[in-house]
Amino acid sequence: MGSNVREEELVEVEKLKGEPYSFMTKNSHKALMDIGSTAFFLPVTTRTEVQYNRVMNIFSGTVPPQFAVISNGAVVLENGEPVKEWSAEIRRKCIDQKTVLETLLPLIERYFSEEWVLNIKQADDWFVYLIIDRARFPAEQLASFSRIFREMGWSISLQGRKLYFMPESITKARAMEYVKQRLQADYVVAAGDSLLDLDLLESADEGLLAAHGEAVQNDRALSSHIRVTKHTGIKAGEEILAHVANIAQHR
Repeated sequence: MGSNVREEELVEVEKLKGEPYSFMTKNSHKALMDIGSTAFFLPVTTRTEVQYNRVMNIFSGTVPPQFAVISNGAVVLENGEPVKEWSAEIRRKCIDQKTVLETLLPLIERYFSEEWVLNIKQADDWFVYLIIDRARFPAEQLASFSRIFREMGWSISLQGRKLYFMPESITKARAMEYVKQRLQADYVVAAGDSLLDLDLLESADEGLLAAHGEAVQNDRALSSHIRVTKHTGIKAGEEILAHVANIAQHR
């Protein structure tokens, strides 16, 4: 969040087990609500449907987005309901490429039966993420792990205490392009912070990458239409929304 944020600046956007869990600033909340009058806001997230619905109170008193991309692109929601044809096509690709959980879980047990693995989570039968102890995690081996699993059709992304294993056929970019066609949109501005967001930002007309995120820390080469925010944490969210609002008003 950042140490320069005061409590009175914040709006709670998520509860977990009855306790406040996630926040955004009041400035960001207003900017997000205002963007709806000039542009279409498409939530794109690695969260599952249950996890995504936890933050839907942010739209209380207003109309929620018509579309949302969840589960990293495996599922597209239209008016809160999964588009069955989209997920069926993604499932077919995963089966054809043998990137299904039945083949992944034995590999995880083989390579990651370590004391730094605290828990193994399955995301609606689409992908897997490990809850890890970052202090014990051998970060120097991440590149090696990534090469091993890439050869088997899986990408790896480390985000905080979560280590994701994602089928390469499941991407945010493909799902965004599907919604773009449905809306007949002609210009896309995308924002993100992790390696799982880079394909989305590359596919957009303009990309905004939060400076604190995994993708920046990994020093990945970025295309010229992607820029890194000046701010980090919750203030990066404000910067991103202000930039998107400016683009929407001038197009």
